[in-house]
Amino acid sequence: MKIIHLRPENFKTATWSGGKTTELYLYPETGNYARRDFQVRISSATVELAESDFTPLPGVERYITPLRGSFTLYQSDRTVPLSPLSDPYRFSGDTPTHCIGTATDFNLMLRGCDGEMVLAAGQFCLRPGLNALYPLADTCLTLDAEQILLRQGELLVIFAEAPVMLTFPGKMLTCYANILP
Repeated sequence: MKIIHLRPENFKTATWSGGKTTELYLYPETGNYARRDFQVRISSATVELAESDFTPLPGVERYITPLRGSFTLYQSDRTVPLSPLSDPYRFSGDTPTHCIGTATDFNLMLRGCDGEMVLAAGQFCLRPGLNALYPLADTCLTLDAEQILLRQGELLVIFAEAPVMLTFPGKMLTCYANILP
């Protein structure tokens, strides 16, 4: 099992048309988001304009949920209102997406692999592949009888080779991608 504990000083922040985006993790680590050279991107963004359009990402599967604030996504065939810690919404990066509202959100982007993002409470079963844990408050999680302190705003990336159960108080956002390094 490979564990990577990332803190805010490890993150990269850039500007997008509607605010700022902070890249928490990119896989492969030698990839480049601007060139769309990645399989997994985990990020948090501020949506600062009352109305904005999401960056088109052909071939990318996206998951999103607000952490603070709320917004409504308008796509050609649906309207999706999202409030803090709504179940993550999955959509194709090919889909033109207009956003109304301001918020700070959490995102998972997948390119060329399968995965998901879920809001977990109390426990989560790591699966073989890339697992990422984003706590909503400071927490101490238990992984194979080891205690790991994870602060709000940090990210723990775990490459698991077999299923492993972890437990924690409260809730955290979890990301999974079926890839191994």
